Amino acid sequence: MKFLETSQLLISTLSPVHVGCGEDYDPTRYVIENDTLYEFEPGAALAVFTAQDREQLLKIVNSSATDRMLQQVQAFFYQHRQKLIPIASRRVPVGPKMVAFYQKRVGKTVQVEGDGAQLLNRLEIERTFFNPVNGVPVLPGSSLKGAIRTALLDGVNGGRPLAGQERSLALQQRLFRYDRFEQDPLRLIHLMDAVFMDEVGVGSELRFAVNRRRKAPKPGDSSTKSQAEQRDLYQLLECVPAARYRVFAGQLTVQQVDQFNDDQRLPALPLRWNTPQIATACNRFYRPQLEAEIQQMQERSYLDSHWAVLMEQLLKGSMGQRLDKNQAFLVRVGRHSGAESVTLNGVRSIKILLGKDSATGKMCSENRATGTSWWLAAGDIQAKTGMLPFGWLLVEWHPVNQAVSDWPDVQVALAGLPTEYTEWINRERERRCQQIKAVAQKQAEEQARQAAAVVEAALTPAQKELAQLRRWFEEDQGAKRKEPGGRLANRLNELLREGLAWPAAEREVLAGLAEAIYGYLDWGSGKKKQERKAKIQQLCQGVN
Repeated sequence: MKFLETSQLLISTLSPVHVGCGEDYDPTRYVIENDTLYEFEPGAALAVFTAQDREQLLKIVNSSATDRMLQQVQAFFYQHRQKLIPIASRRVPVGPKMVAFYQKRVGKTVQVEGDGAQLLNRLEIERTFFNPVNGVPVLPGSSLKGAIRTALLDGVNGGRPLAGQERSLALQQRLFRYDRFEQDPLRLIHLMDAVFMDEVGVGSELRFAVNRRRKAPKPGDSSTKSQAEQRDLYQLLECVPAARYRVFAGQLTVQQVDQFNDDQRLPALPLRWNTPQIATACNRFYRPQLEAEIQQMQERSYLDSHWAVLMEQLLKGSMGQRLDKNQAFLVRVGRHSGAESVTLNGVRSIKILLGKDSATGKMCSENRATGTSWWLAAGDIQAKTGMLPFGWLLVEWHPVNQAVSDWPDVQVALAGLPTEYTEWINRERERRCQQIKAVAQKQAEEQARQAAAVVEAALTPAQKELAQLRRWFEEDQGAKRKEPGGRLANRLNELLREGLAWPAAEREVLAGLAEAIYGYLDWGSGKKKQERKAKIQQLCQGVN
């Protein structure tokens, strides 16, 4: 029996995914123009500014460190955006509503509060987890492992309620039968960070995260909005887009230790899972949630209609068949995955805000088994439809020693989901492909130049003169330039004299080249033509 069971994971996004990393696109380090966010490095920005620009910026940043100063810095970079766009280190697609949102707010105040205080527009965009070397998204192994852990805990718990007032750690220790790290069953499961697989690096898009009420308002309800919506809460998030086929590749390794029976240093025997059992647990936990969520969101008309149809087709088609066989599995990761996806059935207790008490003015809340609102990915803060849930992934697992075949049904289906970013992504993909081709062409030209230099270094003086004369001839032909008194004609006339002392082979080449050049430029007439033919004849004497 093998000690390590290793599987390759191929991961497709079903919906937008944002895994926070604690870093933002700061509005003093990016500008938005047309449909693109351009991030730039401060040092590169200073290099493209004029002395007058730098003096103006220095004057701003040397003022008091207030919101007003930050507002002026934002406005300065936006005013000079045409200088910054060519030096951008990263480009991200932006939807039309977010462009309007940015233009309305950059370098301005959002409102004036009752006490007269001005509030600065917060235009920070939370980045998804990324590779700091090339900026492309990364799917952390810890996120996948956390999702798997929740599914395995739920499977062990079987929907039973809490035993008293257990906290999360105590619940996990009871279900997984451990009181020390060595006995934790997840110690035997290792997940690598999943790497981004798009060869041209078009990896993310920007979305609003908006909160929407789950249930339709009842007659007499004072508001049709969720508590967060009433407070105008939203976020600006960078996401890995929905419907990206096998956009990440990772690795799952499970230690097989069933031959050992050491309860002090190993997990309990029934809690040592293999990869098929992990897939089974994830599908049992996450699939009903996805199906229920799609149905409920459709009832409120929140969902993007194309996406809803796509998910229904996939779940009823070959994707659903592989899920049934646990050859692939669903997980949900990242920001706004929903309380149901990170808590256990039967145990779930979600804090629900009920609004302020009219008598005390304090915020009231209660705990429930289900949430009352969803956070959804939207292109517009005010969107009521055309939105997507966050965090859904389709994970295929394949033994590392087996060849992986394509999955055309899913590949074609995911490629067919149109979004407001589709055109941008296709255009960017083409732009980057052209960049790659240009770099390859430049490298080929440099290699050819170096090879030509090596060859030229080995030429005799006569051969070098002939090479230069031929090069000038080809340049004039390419430019359709005929100059009887130009550099080509003059140099040929000089070489017809100098070449008399050359070896026979070089004299023969020069003679043939002279015939071609005069044929192109014009032999002239009368005495001039006779003289030129005589010089060529003299050059050829003794050659044959």
